[in-house]
Amino acid sequence: MLLRTSFLFPVLLTLVAGCGEKGPPPGAPIGTPSPVHGKVTLPGGTPMKGGVVNFYPVESESGGKLRYDGGSLVDAKGEYTAGRNGDGKGLVPGEYIVTVGPRELGELPGSNSNTVPQAYREKKTSTLKITVAESDNKIDIVVK
Repeated sequence: MLLRTSFLFPVLLTLVAGCGEKGPPPGAPIGTPSPVHGKVTLPGGTPMKGGVVNFYPVESESGGKLRYDGGSLVDAKGEYTAGRNGDGKGLVPGEYIVTVGPRELGELPGSNSNTVPQAYREKKTSTLKITVAESDNKIDIVVK
């Protein structure tokens, strides 16, 4: 047991010393989000009740600023307010692929989100795209 401890201590000390006070190099700064909100409608113009909408940036960096995935739960009126990790603060300006579908957990009673065609539920197959501007963005999402 003493042999293991005497071997591991220098290894751990080297690892900790290697981190230093500087830490990892800084990455590109995260872009400033702009508000994004609207309504999700299903075929025939019916509001989607419940479900979730997700936003995936087409380009992860633009102008030296990072973009990030966003999302929002959809309420009983079909309305959403996008953000990061549920903060509702919006998305960094740019183009996004949008997915729409039912929630994995905690779906609203009477939700009709399970009627969304499978193609709109996957990032690889969704044809929904939006462009977020540096302003207040009211963007309605229409599932056909």
